[in-house]
Order: sequence, then structure tokens, then C-alpha cells
Amino acid sequence: MANVSVQPDLFDQQGERHEAALGGGWETSPAFLVVSEDRDKAVAALQAAAVRLYSVDQNGKELTREEMTGAYPQYTPNYISDVYLTDLGPMIYTDTKGELSTGMAQGMLRIVVAELRAQEITAVVAAPPKDLSWENAPSVKIFP
Repeated sequence: MANVSVQPDLFDQQGERHEAALGGGWETSPAFLVVSEDRDKAVAALQAAAVRLYSVDQNGKELTREEMTGAYPQYTPNYISDVYLTDLGPMIYTDTKGELSTGMAQGMLRIVVAELRAQEITAVVAAPPKDLSWENAPSVKIFP
């Protein structure tokens, strides 16, 4: 049976909380580390999630392709990394220009958790420790 949990204060671990721009949130571009005994399914879940994360706006809505044409004022991530295979588990990081609204954070997390559940695995979604080395870790493309 799948059991997906989320590290408490996932986003607080990655940046300072603020109440200003975009309706509150954090000063960070978030990363998602998945700790699971089934690395292959965790990687597949992060690949699927990463593709979807590109379309999450500042309110947490997953925009349609039509809504992402540039005619709409929504703010979405600039970049989502490939899946890095770290010593602690697979991870992805995002580029939100250092601004993560509460809505965008909730939307991104909802997608990551849903994709892990779809893989029917037990996993914990966590913030990567600040000293985790991933830059030279092997990676798996999000667009194979």
C-alpha cells in the first residue's frame, strides 16, 4: 500500500517566509527530494511531476497549454531540473526566481505527492539538506 508523507515545514527549511510579493510565501526556488526504497518508481514519479510543475502558477493552479501562451499574467517557474540521483534519493529543483508563493508551493507539492501515489510507493518528500551534493550526481532527463 502506498504511503506518501511530507517533511514538516518543507518550504521553511528552504527559505525565509515572507508576507509580501505574490501574496506571501518564501524566498526560495524549491527542491523536492524523495526518500523511498523504490528508487526507480520515485524517479518515474519525479519525471512526471517535473513536466507538470512548469505549468503551476502563483495561485497553485495547473494551467492548460492554452493558458500558457503568454496572453495571461500568471507567473510560472522558469526552469525545472532533470531528476538527480543523489545519495539520499532522487530530487528535482525549480527556478522560481527566488520567490515562491504559498499557492505555487501548495500546487507543486500536490503534484509531486499525486505522482508518487500514482506509482503506488511508500515515500517521504523532503527538502534536500543544504550540504547535499547533487551537481555531479547522475541524472535522468525529464523529457526522455
